[in-house]
Amino acid sequence: MFKSYVAAIEKYRGFIIAFNCLIVLISSGGNNWVLTWIMVAGLIICPLIGISDLKQARARQRERLNDMQ
Repeated sequence: MFKSYVAAIEKYRGFIIAFNCLIVLISSGGNNWVLTWIMVAGLIICPLIGISDLKQARARQRERLNDMQ
């Protein structure tokens, strides 16, 4: 059971971090401009990393299925 949670976290970690950046960005309200720009950069970069992670996970899954056949 724990292994499945770790696999899910590894698969969606970019999106989890992007969501965290969004929450911090909303809660800070633009009070600190340096933090705001770092969080905006996180909102842009982290989903791109998440998409890459999903593509790698799907490729590994297809590879495993092909090995089984």
